[in-house]
Amino acid sequence: MAREKWLKIRVSDQELADIKKRVGGGDMSNYIRGLVLGQPVAAPEPKSKKIVHSADPELVRAINRIGININQIAKQTNTEQEVDNAVLMALLNLQTSLDDALASSVPDDR
Repeated sequence: MAREKWLKIRVSDQELADIKKRVGGGDMSNYIRGLVLGQPVAAPEPKSKKIVHSADPELVRAINRIGININQIAKQTNTEQEVDNAVLMALLNLQTSLDDALASSVPDDR
């Protein structure tokens, strides 16, 4: 069934905020249509809480510098230039240092 007709209503800012709260993340048209037509309306899905970790700014900068170095090495490798074994060993050491730093700074809250 094609829906070609419009039904326009005016609401206040507070009413709109209340409707959006009730709809949650769903489709407002389906929600209101269901209410008006007496159809079952699903409860809004609960919003998932975003876990925010605090990080030491110096650690973030250090990780950024490591990432820049890795990108430079990847660029060299992708241009088909040969990578020296010393560079590969340095990469392995970087990865180990990065793993250790992350393990010590990020709490395991899973």
